[in-house]
Amino acid sequence: MLVSAKWLREYVNFPMTVAELGERLTMVGLELEGLEERPTNLQQVVTARVEMIGKHPRADRLQLCEVTTGNQIYQIVCGAPNVAVSAVVALALPGAKLHAGISIQETTVRGERSQGMLCSQRELGLGEDASGIWLLPPDTPIGTPLAEALGFNDTVLDISVTPNRSDCLSIVGIAREVAAICGMRLQYPVITCDESGPPV
Repeated sequence: MLVSAKWLREYVNFPMTVAELGERLTMVGLELEGLEERPTNLQQVVTARVEMIGKHPRADRLQLCEVTTGNQIYQIVCGAPNVAVSAVVALALPGAKLHAGISIQETTVRGERSQGMLCSQRELGLGEDASGIWLLPPDTPIGTPLAEALGFNDTVLDISVTPNRSDCLSIVGIAREVAAICGMRLQYPVITCDESGPPV
């Protein structure tokens, strides 16, 4: 069973690392088969702001963009129609391995250096929109790993639940075990229901 550590913390804010929690769960009979950091394809992708846009001297449909992560400026060759000054974007740095096996390297495009890539949602594997680069909300902090800025960073526990522990086949069941291990109270999320509309 795959369990999100972030979701688990909504029920029990356990004081240990996820790896230590996995060891403790194994000791009580819920065997940890593995841990996986998610998402794996967004490493080396950070938020950045477009500072300047200029025409590419040797290509009509390409632009030279200067983008900043707050502590460093990068030159990026970009062909997206929606790139704009002050836009907050997803910048894949050299070494990034994106969705569908795209590997980002510093390169030269028609004689101009490109130190990364401004990405669309599809290139990141986070949506189907490939019409242009992904424009993030303007208040998104720059220089932050994209997964962190979007709240996607998480660790997933792969737990083997034996047939005699069917009580642990849900997030609440696992959270109950974690609360018992840590000597903490289980906190159920507050759920509100808007009772409007015609009677049923």
